[in-house]
Amino acid sequence: MGEHSPETVRRRVALVVLGAILASAVITTVAAPNVRGPGMGPGMIGPEMALFVQIRLFISTFNVLVLLALTASYLGLYRDLPTRFTGSLLLFSVALLLYALSASPAIQLLFGFRGGTGLGPFTFLPDLFASVAVVVLLYQSYQ
Repeated sequence: MGEHSPETVRRRVALVVLGAILASAVITTVAAPNVRGPGMGPGMIGPEMALFVQIRLFISTFNVLVLLALTASYLGLYRDLPTRFTGSLLLFSVALLLYALSASPAIQLLFGFRGGTGLGPFTFLPDLFASVAVVVLLYQSYQ
């Protein structure tokens, strides 16, 4: 079987996705009680909001892990074939990775903001990175 056979590709994607799901579950389980921020116990934000923050943490962690794998893949592709298109793919994946990182409640708490429930620069940063990704796609569409 070749490196790019359909079966090998499916196996690699499945391993990345399953690994990201497992790692996200572990990270969410360990970090979820801390993501609410100081002084924000489960009773302070309500059980529904606590569940939403936990789900958001799981999804954003999953996205970060999968985007890391995608960025690594595009980086390898760019090293082998340094064209404007592969450079744009790499830039697009980095912009999406920054989007996923800045949207993560854990990263927001790390920088002193209350786990995605408050305001601050993390209110607009994810959309800024998404805008960069969209502009890269628009630019590529006219090439």
